[in-house]
Amino acid sequence: MTWWVIAGLVLGIIGGELFKNWLIAWVVLGLSLVLLLFTKGKTFALCVVFFATGMLLTNFHLEGLYSPEYGKEEVFLIKSTRLVQEGEDYCAWQGKVLEPESLTGATVLIYSEHYQPGMYCLRSALYPPVQYRNPGQGWHYKRKIYGGEIGSLNRPQVLSYNTVSLSLLEKARGSYRQNILTNIANPDSGALALALTTGDRSMLGGDLKSALYLTGTGHIIALSGLHVGLLMALMLTFLRLLGLGKAVSSIITLACIAIFIVFAGPSPSLVRAALMAAWGIAAILANREKQGITAIQWTAFIMLLYNPLWLFDYAFVLSLTATFVCLSAKGGLDRFFRFLPAPIQKTASLTILIQLVALPMTIGLFGSISLWSLLANIVIVPLMPLMAGFALLAGLFSGVLGSIIALPARFLLGGVAAFLSLLTEFPLSIRMGGLELALTAVASLGLILHLSGLPIKKTVYSVVTSMLIVVLVFSFYAFQVTTVWFLDVGQGDSLLIRTKGQWVLVDGGDAWAGQKAVLPTLRYLGVDRLKALIITHSHADHLGGVAAILADIPVEQILVNFPLDSAEGTMVSTQVSVLEGLEIFSHNLSLSNVNDSSLLVSLGGDKLLVTGDIEADGEMLYWPWLRPYQVLKVAHHGSKTSSSQEFLTKVMPRVAVISCGVNNPFDFPDQVTLDNLARVNSQIYRTDSSGYIRVDFWPWGGVRIKTFVGR
Repeated sequence: MTWWVIAGLVLGIIGGELFKNWLIAWVVLGLSLVLLLFTKGKTFALCVVFFATGMLLTNFHLEGLYSPEYGKEEVFLIKSTRLVQEGEDYCAWQGKVLEPESLTGATVLIYSEHYQPGMYCLRSALYPPVQYRNPGQGWHYKRKIYGGEIGSLNRPQVLSYNTVSLSLLEKARGSYRQNILTNIANPDSGALALALTTGDRSMLGGDLKSALYLTGTGHIIALSGLHVGLLMALMLTFLRLLGLGKAVSSIITLACIAIFIVFAGPSPSLVRAALMAAWGIAAILANREKQGITAIQWTAFIMLLYNPLWLFDYAFVLSLTATFVCLSAKGGLDRFFRFLPAPIQKTASLTILIQLVALPMTIGLFGSISLWSLLANIVIVPLMPLMAGFALLAGLFSGVLGSIIALPARFLLGGVAAFLSLLTEFPLSIRMGGLELALTAVASLGLILHLSGLPIKKTVYSVVTSMLIVVLVFSFYAFQVTTVWFLDVGQGDSLLIRTKGQWVLVDGGDAWAGQKAVLPTLRYLGVDRLKALIITHSHADHLGGVAAILADIPVEQILVNFPLDSAEGTMVSTQVSVLEGLEIFSHNLSLSNVNDSSLLVSLGGDKLLVTGDIEADGEMLYWPWLRPYQVLKVAHHGSKTSSSQEFLTKVMPRVAVISCGVNNPFDFPDQVTLDNLARVNSQIYRTDSSGYIRVDFWPWGGVRIKTFVGR
């Protein structure tokens, strides 16, 4: 097994997911077999063979995914599986779909007022598995969809409920959970104990959960190699102390690991850890203990052959990455921590290396990483055997004995929770996006290559060359390509424009979307300053998110047609040029219908027309400024009172983008508007069905359209 073969398989999986084309996969497989038969370079030929294999396997698995219809009210028959979160006025729990037949076996997340295990018949509309589908959310979305979690039901109507007999495993889980919560008593300590030993995070309060992730210690509640490794070490040590032989101890330990995985519930990262543990035990029995790198190669290879879509589970990727660093580091940074005790030296060294390698993944996934991460991990990771051991004991016994045994867990875990909360009082976070994040990813990849055995000179050469390529590509897109992102903000409007290296935001969605959708997207794309913020009109679904944006992103000018309370804005009374090719139009009339006062934004002469919420009367007021455009942001979310046939005949958009929310209460877009757009042969894109829509206007005149879900 070589890294080349694994690299070929991984690149093939990525290629298959990107192109989803059987013909390309079969052609590549044919070419690879020719190379294998008629060339001397077998390593490269094998790499190409597994590239084709990865494409074919990925296509096969992608075709087997569920295709739910979001926003349509249906009746679901669901068997509950586990409680995910218990809040003050809600419960979040998962269930397996039994009906409708097209979704049988899929997992859904249900938000309801109460939770009781059983069989539910529910009426509700299905929502996507992430609330807003924008840049930066792709990995979160794919992890859920590719793992069989198709979406959520928000406070559905319960048509019927039936209790079901709990299995022996479910009874054991319930008993263990109850023992933990009763014996430890302290809410934070009990919640941590439950999460540490079973991965059950349902009792973690919002503050404690945030503290775990903000301090970079969230991995301790994500069951993976750390937990399996601890269990393996504790079991082997205990069994050897009992006087059992190496072979018997190893077999019993492996059986305990299997029982633990069944009890906690298998996940890609746990399966990976179990396979590594099995390999390690086999190596111990064969007296060939230094087999870590070989083990991780074979484990990754076998798991990705079995299910290539596990590559898009970030917990699996982060787990593999951390394990690889631990096996490859060989004490590379230990000398810088000689002032610390020996066990802490190793923890500090490995923590820094893992953080450096995982830095771009962590920031890309969660938006930031804490500078407290090193300190928090140096303190907590050495305590993991004690925390996990005491927590495990607290769940195995009940009554007075259980309460006494749980005392160490209660105080130790309570102290850890207080320590993490203290660190979050003084947040020291790193945020980056766009070019900075891409360059950091290249540097991290270079570190991985060096740990894989690439000499330092070749590593530096590869990293510098790759960084130059990344800078050139980003510069080309920033200064030569005009790009527009129509963001998914639910029932509202927000779109981002990048032209000639400058950023302009038009509208900010409502208050929640501004904080949870627009702002994270700006950070992910590396927007550190807005040339202009244009607010088409004063309705909350366009204006509400502006406050969150202004609090975090510097804005050179705000352009409005109404007085702003929270900031100083420039009133647009006629035609204003923001940048070369970017103009704003206003008829400057005071109208009773605020929608008809919406500003119009024109980009690139004939590239894009943004119409706010203008209705039929407002369209006539802008008649002198109208001309044919390539792309139209359809007014008022596709309402039938907008986009009249006369207006569309004047504008003649080749592409029409409608911003609307899934299952919105207004039933937008209206069929009348869709019919009007069809009559002028517009290609229609909708944020409710496609997530964000990205439009690239190439310098040579072409247009490329990409959506979050690829349609």
